[in-house]
Amino acid sequence: MKSVIAIAMATFLFLSGNAMANSSSGGAKASSAAGPWIDCILPDGKVEYMPLMICKIQKNGKVK
Repeated sequence: MKSVIAIAMATFLFLSGNAMANSSSGGAKASSAAGPWIDCILPDGKVEYMPLMICKIQKNGKVK
């Protein structure tokens, strides 16, 4: 019974640690697989908040 509780607690701690690592807190910039999120200046002059690679490749934008 103790081993079952120990395994359950270890699993809980492992999963909660991953959730905390993925959250952006304390003023940290968010990031994704497509790079950090930035203010992107689009060709029509609009500014949108999106991942760096999406801005440069798909939207043909520039980093603000």
